[in-house]
Amino acid sequence: MENPSSDWFEKLTPSFIFLLAFGFALAGLNPTFFLNDSPETVTACLTFGIPHPPGYPLHTMIGHFFSSLPVGHLPFRINLFSAVLAGAVCVFLFFLLKDRLSVAPRLALLFSLFWIAGTSAYPASLSAKTGIYHLTALFLLAVLWAILGKRIGLAVFFLGLSFANHWMSMVAFLPGFFLLAYFLKKENPSLEGESLGQERVRFLILPAFFVLGLSVYILLPLRAHFNPWLDWGDPSTWHNFVFNFLRRQYSGPEGAGGPAAWVPQWREYLKTAFLEFNGLFLLALFGVVKLFFRHRDRILGLGLSWVSLVGITGIYLNLPKDQYYLINDYSLSSHVFILIFSAWGLEVLLSEGSPESRGKRERLVVGALVILLVWLGVSRYSQDRQTDYTFTYDYVLNGFKGLPRNALYYCKGDSVVFPSWYFQWVEGKRTDLAVVGVDGIPMEWVRKNLALFHKDLQVPFTGKPVGVESIPPMVDWMVKRNPNRELYFSYNKIEDGTLPGTRLVLYGLTSKGFLPGQEPVLDEGRALFCWNHLRLRHLGEKWFPLDTRTFDNVVRDYAIFRNSLGVYFEDRADDAKARLNPKSKAEDLLKIHSDYQKSYDHFSWAQRFIPGEAQYAYNTGNSLFHLGKIDESVVWYEKATQLKKDYTIAYFNWAVADLQLQRHAESGRLFEKVLDLDPKYPNAQGGLDYLVKNGLYLKH
Repeated sequence: MENPSSDWFEKLTPSFIFLLAFGFALAGLNPTFFLNDSPETVTACLTFGIPHPPGYPLHTMIGHFFSSLPVGHLPFRINLFSAVLAGAVCVFLFFLLKDRLSVAPRLALLFSLFWIAGTSAYPASLSAKTGIYHLTALFLLAVLWAILGKRIGLAVFFLGLSFANHWMSMVAFLPGFFLLAYFLKKENPSLEGESLGQERVRFLILPAFFVLGLSVYILLPLRAHFNPWLDWGDPSTWHNFVFNFLRRQYSGPEGAGGPAAWVPQWREYLKTAFLEFNGLFLLALFGVVKLFFRHRDRILGLGLSWVSLVGITGIYLNLPKDQYYLINDYSLSSHVFILIFSAWGLEVLLSEGSPESRGKRERLVVGALVILLVWLGVSRYSQDRQTDYTFTYDYVLNGFKGLPRNALYYCKGDSVVFPSWYFQWVEGKRTDLAVVGVDGIPMEWVRKNLALFHKDLQVPFTGKPVGVESIPPMVDWMVKRNPNRELYFSYNKIEDGTLPGTRLVLYGLTSKGFLPGQEPVLDEGRALFCWNHLRLRHLGEKWFPLDTRTFDNVVRDYAIFRNSLGVYFEDRADDAKARLNPKSKAEDLLKIHSDYQKSYDHFSWAQRFIPGEAQYAYNTGNSLFHLGKIDESVVWYEKATQLKKDYTIAYFNWAVADLQLQRHAESGRLFEKVLDLDPKYPNAQGGLDYLVKNGLYLKH
C-alpha cells in the first residue's frame, strides 16, 4: 500500500524547490541594473529590440513578456525573469537527479537548492544579463534529461531552442551530448520498441526538430524591419544576419590568445569551480571516480560535456586579466555538473552496505548538507545581495546633470553607453542629448539610429563594412558638422587619438571639450552645482555590500573626476604664480590663494570618498603645502607613502616640507629614501648635499 504522505512529498517538492529558490533570489533582487550588459538586456526586453550578437532572441522574447508585468520598476521586471530562471534550474536539476540518475529525493532536493547558493549562480539570478546564462543551464539540464530518458527527438528540439539563446555554450556541450546519445543507443539498439524502419524515419526527422527550435531566430530579421531603437547589427539582410549570428564582430581578439592565455583562464575556471559551492567541486571529482566503473558510459558522456565547455571556453576566450570575471558568466552553466556528480556519487556511496545502515548515514549526510547549504545561503545573501544596487543607474543620471541641452556627448564604456540608451529609449530622459558611443561609431546601425533619433544631427555614412571605418575621422567629422551642439565627454582625458589638441574642463562626471583655438573656461558655479546635487544612494553605507567591479569602474570615477577638478584649480594657480612679478597686485595673490583653497576642497573630497587612494592623500598634502600649512601637509605625505610604499614623489615633497620646517634629520632621511627608490630623482641629491654640507644631517 502506498504511503500518502510520501506521495504528497513527491508532488509538492518541485513547487517547494522553486518557491524557495525564487524567494531567495527575490530577496536580493536588483531594482535597477548591474554593472554588466544588463542595461542593454533590459532595453532589449522592454523595447523588443536586438542586443549584441548573437542577438539572444528567445531570452528577449520571454523577457518582453516579463516587461508587461505590473510589478516594480521597469528594470526590476527583467531582473525578475532571471530569478524565475534560477528557480527553474533548481527544479530541472531535481528532476534530473531523481528521475534520471536515481538519486534519493532528499538528496536531490538539497543538491538542487545548492544551485541558488552558488558563488556566481546567486548573483547571476539578481540581474538581467546573467539570466541568459541561467537559461543556458536550464537548456543544458533539459537536453540531458531528455537524452537520459531516451527521448532523442525532444533533446534535439531543446538543443535547437537553446541555440536561440546562447548557441556558443551549447556547441561546446555537443561532444558530450553525442557521446551520451551514442552509448544509450548502443545499450538500446531499437529505442522504445521501434522497428528498424521506424527508427530510420525517426532519426531522419531529427534535423526538423532542431530547425523548429532554432526557428526562433526568425524574430531577429522580422523585428529589424521595424527599426527598433536597439537594432544591433541591423540583421534585416541575410549578410547582416549571418554576420551577427556568427559573432564576426568579435572574431579578431577571440580565439587568438595561445597557450599563454589558455592556461591562466583554465586556472581561473578551476578557482571559480572550487569556490562555487565552497568545496563541493572536490566531492564532484570523487563522484566521477566512484561512478566511473559502475556507469562508465554515462560518466564519459556527462564528463565530456563538462570538460569540452571548459576547454573550449579557455581556448576561445582571450581576456585581459581585469576581465576574468567574464569567465564566471560564460562557465556558469557548467557548474551544474559539480552538483550532478556530487549528488550522484554520494548516492552510490550511501547505497553501499546494508539497507539498515543507509538510513542513519543518510540522515547524517543530509544534516551536514543542510548546515552547509544554510551557511552558503547566509554568506551569499550578506555578500552579494543587490536589493539597493542603484550605483550604475545613478552614476549615468549624475553624469547627465553636467550636460547642457542638445550637447554632443561622446561616451566610452558599456557602463555609460548602455544605460544612456535605456534612459533615452525607455524612460525618455534627456532625449535632447546626442549620445555617441565612441567605440560603437564604426557600426552603421549606431549611426543610422542617431540620425533617426535626432533629425537635426549630421551623421557620417560610409557604406563600408563594420570595423573598416576609422574612429578618429568620424568623430572629427561629427564635431565639425554639428557646431550648434556643445562638445562633451564621459571621460576626463582623451587618450584614443581623437580630436587632437582638445582641452577639457569638468562638470561633475562629464568634461566639456574646447577645440584648438578655443580658450577653456570653467563655469565654477555650474561645476559646483553638479557636485552638490549628486544622487549617491547607498554609497558608503557599510551594511550594504559593494562588489569590486562596481567599486573599480563606477565608484572610483566620482573621486577621479573630483580629483581632476582639483588639478584644474591647482594648475591654474601654478600658472598664475609663475607669472607673478614685482608689479603684481594683492588681488593676484588672493586669486592664487583662492585657487589653491579650491584645489584643497576638491582633493580632500576625493580623499574622503576613497580613503585608500595614495594619489588623493598626496594631492591633499600638496594643496596644504601651497596654502602655507606645511605641518599639515606632512601628515598627508606620510599617509600617501603608507598607502603606496614606493611613492617617490611623495617622499620627496615630504622631505622638502620637513626641510622648510627645519626638521633636518627627517628631511635627510627622506632624501635618502628617495634616492634609494630612484638614484636619479631630480633635486633629491642636491637637497641631501645641502643638508650634509651645512652640517645639518649626517649621511648614513
